[in-house]
Amino acid sequence: MVHNNGTGVARPLSRRFFLTATGVGALTAGLAACGSGGSAGSAPTTSAGPAAGGGGFPVTIDGAEGKAVIPARPQRVVTVGFMRDLDEAVSLGVNPLATTPASNFDSGLPPWVEAKLGGAKVEQLSYEDSLPFEKIIALGPDLILATDSYSLADDYANLSAIAPTLSYAQDVAEDTWQTRVGRIGTALGREDEADKLVAEVTSKIDAAKKQHGAALAGKTFTFNLLNAEGALATIILPADASAAFISQLGMKLSDKVTGLPQSGPAGRAVVAQENTALLDADVVLFSFRNPEERAKVEADRLFQALPAVKRGAYVPLEVETALSLAFPSTLSIPYALDKIVPLLVQAAGKA
Repeated sequence: MVHNNGTGVARPLSRRFFLTATGVGALTAGLAACGSGGSAGSAPTTSAGPAAGGGGFPVTIDGAEGKAVIPARPQRVVTVGFMRDLDEAVSLGVNPLATTPASNFDSGLPPWVEAKLGGAKVEQLSYEDSLPFEKIIALGPDLILATDSYSLADDYANLSAIAPTLSYAQDVAEDTWQTRVGRIGTALGREDEADKLVAEVTSKIDAAKKQHGAALAGKTFTFNLLNAEGALATIILPADASAAFISQLGMKLSDKVTGLPQSGPAGRAVVAQENTALLDADVVLFSFRNPEERAKVEADRLFQALPAVKRGAYVPLEVETALSLAFPSTLSIPYALDKIVPLLVQAAGKA
């Protein structure tokens, strides 16, 4: 399985087995053997509130892949999404027992999560091709957050046999950050906290727009990256979260790209190198996975010929920073505002 932005995950050994009826039965049996307390030595999830019903529990949350029926406020949470399940759990004050690592970051954790954890540790579930179901069983979770999982259609039956599993509402690439944190807040018994987070983050976006509105309002932009082959540019379309984020600040996605047909991942269009001129706008952003990619793009004569590049209205972003836009959460959005908005303002001043 491959996440958006080319992030690969998993471990081959179990997928075929676990997708059979026998496999699901084995999962259920394994969970029973673990007992409600989970494996010895596992630290409980950082979570306030009683372990039994109350506080609005039990709750049932519908999802695209199935319902999560949560009998009591969760005490032992595991996250298996790309990044945002972990983001929102930690943002809500719940440090999961374990999480799948975000391989774009050296530590396996986004910097905005590490800052919020303040030195606290979360076990990382390393794997190569399929989720480590046996390890998840051993942890004895009472809730699995999977709203940001790109393999959930394949994994839901196995995960939900272990513990209540929270799916995305519509689609992993379509749920808004507000929808995601609201659903996770409900699952964790922290709806009020989730509502406050949405209000706080929205206020920060509004404040950034108010502060920099004169510099950014009406300025056009494109947001680009190399595709998997490394030879073609992928342009972000209006449906992509990155475009939505920048548009909230008062900027406007270039008319040159808004009508392009989607190709590849949702919300993106692949453009041949000879059509590099389509990338031009008042501000041109380009995300790079490594220094070699950046050197390749910046050495290209067609890229160098873009008017925005010539006048210095070009913003290069490391993939770690670009991910704070592409996968927005209540933790990553403030990070993006701090890191990227000053760069946008500087570039827009050269438009």
